[in-house]
Amino acid sequence: MAARDQPLAAPARLLSAPARAADVPHRLTWTQTALAVLPAFVVTRLIALAAGAGAVSLWGTTARDGVPTSSTFDPLGRSAELSHGLSTLVAPLVRWDSIWLLDVADVGYPTDYAPRTAFFPLYPLLVHLLGGLLQSPLLAGLVISGACAFGGTMIVHRLTDRELGRPAATAAVWALLLFPGSLWLSAVYTEGLFLLLSAGCVMAARDERWALAGGLGLLAALTRSAGIVLVVAVLATAAERWWRIRRARGDGATADGRRWSPRAPLLAAAAIPLGTGAYLLGLALSGWSWSTPFSVQEQWGRQNVGPISGLLEALRAAGDGTARLLGIDAGGPSTAEAWMNVGLLLTLVAGLVALLGAARRLPPAYAVYAGCALLLPLSAPVTGEAQPLMSLPRFLGVLFPLAMWVGWWASRGSRPRAWALALVGGALLAGAAALTARWTFVA
Repeated sequence: MAARDQPLAAPARLLSAPARAADVPHRLTWTQTALAVLPAFVVTRLIALAAGAGAVSLWGTTARDGVPTSSTFDPLGRSAELSHGLSTLVAPLVRWDSIWLLDVADVGYPTDYAPRTAFFPLYPLLVHLLGGLLQSPLLAGLVISGACAFGGTMIVHRLTDRELGRPAATAAVWALLLFPGSLWLSAVYTEGLFLLLSAGCVMAARDERWALAGGLGLLAALTRSAGIVLVVAVLATAAERWWRIRRARGDGATADGRRWSPRAPLLAAAAIPLGTGAYLLGLALSGWSWSTPFSVQEQWGRQNVGPISGLLEALRAAGDGTARLLGIDAGGPSTAEAWMNVGLLLTLVAGLVALLGAARRLPPAYAVYAGCALLLPLSAPVTGEAQPLMSLPRFLGVLFPLAMWVGWWASRGSRPRAWALALVGGALLAGAAALTARWTFVA
């Protein structure tokens, strides 16, 4: 077995020096990082835009009972705010939840319609503010999402470069952006902003810039309900730091003789839930129940049943789908739903494999964070519907530790392995963009 393929011993990982800029030779500047990320970002976004625009131009949008889907899900025409040509070009980026977010950016959270409260306020607020300057909320959303997606990808590159090396960093960026869930990073969704804030929070914690980590985590918790999971990332990073110091010196003192204090990381972790709390308090002051964003999930078809029940439901749905595709049970789900359920289960399996890989190759905080975040959609599957794992690719698309490990794995293998992953990822990304642009729900 080659030395590079031997697993790292746990003590060696925990006793490794903290990841600081000065400890890593030839660390890229931010400008160099941007140039390193730019090719993958441009190529993958062009794939998505071309596939979406091509699908709309060739086949138009889907209809239900003769009524265009856009008339049902976008009655105010928010997705058609731009010229016809531009609206066609950005079609895969302005569908489904985009309409809800643009609606919240416009009217906020009036107390006559609870489902809006499922969308946390930071992204709609930014769209509202920039939209006033640009005179176009849709354009503002595209600018914010695109910029945040690019910035978040830069941070993922720097984290991977630090933890796994430069070749893995380059491959991780491609893995992140070719994954079909990356479509929603640059769409008018919260994903791009959340990637920027969550990856930034983890990077700040790795640098022991605890105040910055707490601030970014707080903003992430204002962006999505899953932002609160960053608490475990900060605490796991602090625990790892404490463990290194205790193993290296035994007296709890740092290399310069000062005793390490957990006060700063604990304060950072405590700051993160304040983002969620601020949103709930704002709703309560506006006439809503503070628990509305969570109780309203049932109106979106989700129910908290726990990860085991969620997994069993996903296995059942995939089994029914397989039976339908093999012609064993013609009375099961539709062919489209059968393919989707099988595909979603395969996506979950791939995500779990990447999670195990991240646990083996990355410091513990990465896998702890990604694992806890993955438990959320597993614990609240879509019930009473044909797709328990609905939207899973979108949820996985922001779990950057998974892409970091995939990048490492791809960079350690042969060139055909990397090309095969790229071709499959590119095809799936194009397919997701084409379906989404035609108002077919993918994630």
